[in-house]
Amino acid sequence: MDDVAKKTIFFGFFLLLICLLAYFLYDVFFGFNYWVKLTLLIIAILILLIFLIVKTGALLLLKEYERAVVYRFGKLSRVGGPGWIMVIPLIEEFTVVDLRVQTIDIPKQNVITKDNIMLRVDALVYIKVKDKTEDVVNSVIKVENYKKAARLFIEANIREVMGQMLLSEIISSAGTLSAKLKAELGLIAKDWGIVVDAVEIQEIIIPEEVQDAMHKKEAATQNKKAIIELAEAEREKINAINQAASGLSDKSVVYYYIKGLEEMSKGASTKWIFPMEFTKLAGLIAGQTSGTKVEQEKMYEFLAKYGPTFEKSLEKVKKAKK
Repeated sequence: MDDVAKKTIFFGFFLLLICLLAYFLYDVFFGFNYWVKLTLLIIAILILLIFLIVKTGALLLLKEYERAVVYRFGKLSRVGGPGWIMVIPLIEEFTVVDLRVQTIDIPKQNVITKDNIMLRVDALVYIKVKDKTEDVVNSVIKVENYKKAARLFIEANIREVMGQMLLSEIISSAGTLSAKLKAELGLIAKDWGIVVDAVEIQEIIIPEEVQDAMHKKEAATQNKKAIIELAEAEREKINAINQAASGLSDKSVVYYYIKGLEEMSKGASTKWIFPMEFTKLAGLIAGQTSGTKVEQEKMYEFLAKYGPTFEKSLEKVKKAKK
């Protein structure tokens, strides 16, 4: 029994003593008949009992989510609730157990990973006491403070588990870590009559310099991928051009070459660049290379059509030289 209960009982007896003294003094000087005395005595006893019951907590009102583990002379007696229960003062004691889900906020833990990086980890634990009588009793007699025990267990396991992992593994497997911590806590909390609803790793705080290094590494990786993709696209483009060009005859090549010269002559440029020997081009035009008569006739028609273009271009070159 605590000091408050002792003081309350002492005050109740002192008040009763004052009432009895006043009763006897009044009886000596004024007198009461038998029935009045008996009635006053019964009222005084009832008032004293109600006072003691209320002040000592002998009458408990437990809510739907509360249970009381009652001890008689220090030994387990029963589990009461919900509703009204009576506890005998000076003989029985009780502990109230809450059956609702309780949240435990794990303080931020400093963790050194396997690759020697300092992290700060914040977590939450959701637990509750099972509503079976045996589990309610175990939550009180098997562990001193199940909330404190659960918090210390999670703190130790966070440091131990994450200390054996690399930073990249921790970041990519936060959900797996939460499930592992929940399973390990559930194994020992089972004997306490506790069920673990969830263990959530809320936040993993990485040092700024490490974050900057990770961002630079990711940017370099993305640039590398972009360069590789551009090179692949260029290779595909070159292969497509080679495949298309392999089916062209010499006359077709000359045609596209002359077509290009025509487009160039439309501009203000005075310099021309020939990607092949002019003598070879002249040979192709003159029909010195192998070709059928039909192909040669097409070439003559082509020169008749685009000959003026050559003349115009040559005149521009001569004027530029003057």
